[in-house]
Amino acid sequence: MSALTALYGRERELRRLGDFLDRAAHGHPELLVVGGQAGVGKSRLLLDAAHRARRRGFTVLQHHGSELRGSAGAALRDAVGQAGPPPLIVVDDAEPGSADTLFDLIRSTGRAARPPVPVLLARSASTGGLDPAAEASWEGAGGPPAAGLELAPLDGEAVRELVADLLAVAPQPALLDVAACANGNPRLIVELLEGLREEGRISPDGELVRVTPGRLPARVQAAVAGLLRQLSRESAQLLRVGTVLGRTFQLSQAAAMLGTSTAALLPALDETLTTGVLRLTDEGVTFQQPLLWRAVFEAIPPSVRSTLHEEARRLVPGHDLPARDLASLGRQGAARAKPGSAADDGAGVTGALATLLGSGYVESALLLARSALNGPLPRGEAATLRRVVLDLVMVGTGGAPDGFGPVGAEQARAAVDRLHDGGPEARRAAATALAGLRWSEGRVGEALRSGAAAVGQPVTPDTAAERAYPRVAQARRLICAGEPDAARALVARVLADTPAGPLAVFGPAAGLVRAEAHVRAGELAEAEHAAREVLAVLDAREAAAAGGPATLQAWALSTLCRVAVRRGDTAGAAAQLARLREFGPEVTELAPVPAAWLELVLAHAQGEHLAATALLTGPGRHLPSLRPLHLAEPGAAAWFVRFSRTAGNPEPGQAALRTAELLAAANPDIPSLQTAALHARALFECDPDGLTRAAAEHTDAWAAACAASDLRTLLGERGSSAAGRGRTWLVREHAGRYAVVDTAREPVGAEAGVAGWEELGGTERTIAALVADGLTNGEVAGAVHLSPHTVNYYLRRIYAKLGIHSRVELARLALSAPRRMLSP
Repeated sequence: MSALTALYGRERELRRLGDFLDRAAHGHPELLVVGGQAGVGKSRLLLDAAHRARRRGFTVLQHHGSELRGSAGAALRDAVGQAGPPPLIVVDDAEPGSADTLFDLIRSTGRAARPPVPVLLARSASTGGLDPAAEASWEGAGGPPAAGLELAPLDGEAVRELVADLLAVAPQPALLDVAACANGNPRLIVELLEGLREEGRISPDGELVRVTPGRLPARVQAAVAGLLRQLSRESAQLLRVGTVLGRTFQLSQAAAMLGTSTAALLPALDETLTTGVLRLTDEGVTFQQPLLWRAVFEAIPPSVRSTLHEEARRLVPGHDLPARDLASLGRQGAARAKPGSAADDGAGVTGALATLLGSGYVESALLLARSALNGPLPRGEAATLRRVVLDLVMVGTGGAPDGFGPVGAEQARAAVDRLHDGGPEARRAAATALAGLRWSEGRVGEALRSGAAAVGQPVTPDTAAERAYPRVAQARRLICAGEPDAARALVARVLADTPAGPLAVFGPAAGLVRAEAHVRAGELAEAEHAAREVLAVLDAREAAAAGGPATLQAWALSTLCRVAVRRGDTAGAAAQLARLREFGPEVTELAPVPAAWLELVLAHAQGEHLAATALLTGPGRHLPSLRPLHLAEPGAAAWFVRFSRTAGNPEPGQAALRTAELLAAANPDIPSLQTAALHARALFECDPDGLTRAAAEHTDAWAAACAASDLRTLLGERGSSAAGRGRTWLVREHAGRYAVVDTAREPVGAEAGVAGWEELGGTERTIAALVADGLTNGEVAGAVHLSPHTVNYYLRRIYAKLGIHSRVELARLALSAPRRMLSP
């Protein structure tokens, strides 16, 4: 298959598309929005999806985003309006508002009264993401639930396969280093290698011919020139100045060279982030690919480049320039990349905010966050930005009662006026917002340090309000981090310093922090009393037209719902959740626990497993990986593993387990996170010792009770499965789901399977033995020093040789095979 038409490293995405088509075929369609940087393969993925859909009998209607308002849009409307099963609509390069346009077309046909139409959109690189307003319009009017699928750059194994197929020979190390310049972007890899081959710079055996190493192929230069022409003048200027400052530079440095302010560069920064040319890390603004860094550098006329270089050297002594040799440039980029690191999590708007807040640009951070909220954003990032805006405004305005979220334009302007001078209030606001941002990223230690800095800023009688809000926010974080005594001390200071007047709003907030501490301790009666007391005060304020803060009302209702769920009172939980739904997402998402989580847990507790599954494949798809949820609910990861076991769907459990273990690894000093990861892993591995430890070490009463229950269930399952039988063991099929294998049962295909062992090579036997022992592909990869992709390839060969189709069958054959056949 040609490298121009093949898909590489997209197994996860193809599984998601298969699930999308399955759901559509069974009457549960979705609006699936595919995103990613330019050239990452969105269009190619849509072509594959359309091909698969046609093979399954779908009528596929394919269009470009620019065609929806013309004659093609009318033709699409007519096709959708025809009788028969709903078609599949595929739109590539969707523009802002494409979802709304499609919805209007479908509604004009009268189709809205019939089963919803499945839609697959690939947004253009200039579009920010899934538009929450469009999502609400679809779902609110009976359309399909909306979800996103983000395409990441290719990993090293996929890049190697692409290069090998493109050149039809095994690539040599130097050529792979050159390909690394594209940082996993398939279009750039193809353009680069095709350009080198056209210019005779790749030998027939896949070696790099080092001719004129100091320049890029003309084909790449033309592609980058086209990219720069598509950007605004300001964005192109930012890139040209940035490439001289280094692959990673500070926005303030670029502003100084351009003779403007940092705030004035924010629109250009937003455009370059959205198109995937730049990304934001803790170190500053970074070119996404070393290749683009080099290409933009070469596109500057030499005389201008020299002048800019001299100016950059005065501003940033020792700044780096792109390496002249392409292989060295690729190695340099690979050495600086840190996949899975915290820096990677800083990409996008949240990374820009962290940079601005850390540099003291509070006013610019507030303007950027509000600007980003006016456009399309992923669900989790929108909640994070709303929290940042609330933090900045609450400190900046002194905490007026009607300012406790959501934030209006007038309050934002007032905060900007108060924070522009960079004084103690601005530093307190920056530290408060940065603490919230780090918390949303799962960096607990950094969040607590920033929160302590906010609380510790100098205070006068006139700034008592600005200090009250950081104390409340820090107290809530301390409870989640397992420091309730420190939290209670902060709450006591809030109540002592803010007795009445405009500060009275912090009394209920402090009461809700106390209620949170009671919930964690398992003191449910005390938690309910505190939450109802707060809710009564807020309801009375609302009845008196005094403007009861909606965010605090949602927080109180969320607490009462959690209490009811933990008691097993599903009717009471449903009543509180129904009232919570009356608030919009801009309010409920600011509560400590998302409303979607409460809805999911309640549906499962009520035995509505189909409804719970629908939530996790639709609007709640992000929950298993939502870090603030895992911080607020230490038992969440184990709950998702348990859910995967009963639902037969491994994805939520695997995603939650990975998130819990990443949080534990990033926060080794937070015992509650270590125990949460231990609990989820022990449940995943059916490890009674781990569950025993988790039940003893959990500081959250509900999580501890769940661990004890998981232990009893596991021991009961093992006792029943082993009764009256011979040798038995449990083999993992996927997260939290196991099959009992025993010698008392005849292995499937035993004779053929044992004979097949003779055909296995040494590596195949080793991998087969490890898989039969219950190891995952990732664990096997670590044991045999291969990539998970290669292990999966070997496993398919093993299945074919043994005539089997699953890990369970492999384990049964392993029980019957002579020991000598399991040795390499």
